[in-house]
Amino acid sequence: MMDFLVTVLLSFGLILIALWVFRYLGVPVYRVEAINIKVLLESVLNETATTADWDVFIAMPITQDAELDEIRLQCAMLAEHAMIERNGLVLFSSAGREELQQLLRRLESKLSLEHKTLKENREQKHDR
Repeated sequence: MMDFLVTVLLSFGLILIALWVFRYLGVPVYRVEAINIKVLLESVLNETATTADWDVFIAMPITQDAELDEIRLQCAMLAEHAMIERNGLVLFSSAGREELQQLLRRLESKLSLEHKTLKENREQKHDR
């Protein structure tokens, strides 16, 4: 009986500490950036992406960037009819691979634009 009470009290204390930490440090957030999606799509096209990587990407909405979330949704719809899983890897049909390459080009231009904007902002700050 005493072991049970000690276990309950220690568990309760651990939960309180975790809540306190999350309260002051913030709850962990899954945040996907364009570069993460680019790397994933490249690995899918190279046939090295795992189903776990793909499932995490598809399952989690990207709330901070509507364009990235649109790409995620397009990938999810594409996966329904053009994707197969083999030996834990994600494989797409040739038509699916073409669509993924288009999405990859879209991501690369987004990254290029973001890089250019960041560079211009740095130069403006430097000129001041």
